Amino acid sequence: MLINRIVPYLFLPVPFFLAWIIFSHNFKAIIPLLLPVLIFGSLYYPYLLPRFTQSVARDFELSVMTYNVLYSDSDSDAVANLILTYHPDLVALQEVQPSMMDALEERLGIEYPYSIMGTENDFGTTAVFSRHPFTNTHILDLQADRPAVVVKAKVHDEEITFVAVHLLAYGLWWVKLKDIPATVVERTADQNRQVETLLDTLKDEDGIVIIGCDCNSYETSSSYRIMEQSLNSAAREIGWLLNENEVKNVSPDTVLQHIDYVWYRGSLKPVRIYTINESGGSDHLPVLALFELK
Repeated sequence: MLINRIVPYLFLPVPFFLAWIIFSHNFKAIIPLLLPVLIFGSLYYPYLLPRFTQSVARDFELSVMTYNVLYSDSDSDAVANLILTYHPDLVALQEVQPSMMDALEERLGIEYPYSIMGTENDFGTTAVFSRHPFTNTHILDLQADRPAVVVKAKVHDEEITFVAVHLLAYGLWWVKLKDIPATVVERTADQNRQVETLLDTLKDEDGIVIIGCDCNSYETSSSYRIMEQSLNSAAREIGWLLNENEVKNVSPDTVLQHIDYVWYRGSLKPVRIYTINESGGSDHLPVLALFELK
């Protein structure tokens, strides 16, 4: 768990070794450096080199947002303003308190007449808001911490399964030092089981599936590896595309240590994914993904 949190930093000595090789003219020593460079490149290659592409203005037909609003955040106006500014078709929220849900339903009701909230939790729960009608909804018990909210929505004559997920956090600041090793083992197993439960529920869905997830796990974690067996990470598929000022106040979603993801599968193609540079009072930044329906 600790290594997963510092993987990019393990490679920080490489540039210093490379500088030493150049100044010392000991170029044979560059051969051992190829291994860490190849490992780093294999882990993070989509985010390392920017690519130019055509304008996104007419290239997308579906947009989704995933956003952990923070259980203690009471600024529902700021959260609603972010959603209304970027106007996604589907919104997956995490850590939503009942008071926040009530305020958002009131504020977003005209633009987002369809919504559902998971079972209550002291630290907030998951919720979905949609501009498109639901054809089915249910709350999925992930057997640890918060449930997932699963909806089917009709978008441009396509039925899309959309899921708001919040995987278990390690929360080690509340754990006694002597109990940390056992807690890490237990919570890693719980997180993996949550992913397996989710994928088992979705395995028979033949159409489009999109998941907005605060996964509380990095791309080198075991839960990520389980998830990517059945789904694609939009950020990894898109890589580093330059913004070209198409969308205001956003950045390409190329951080090397993700915990907020948009996962997908089915007959659609991601064309952009952004981190929105406003938090609305949360400790997370919203993630906005744009898709083309095939």
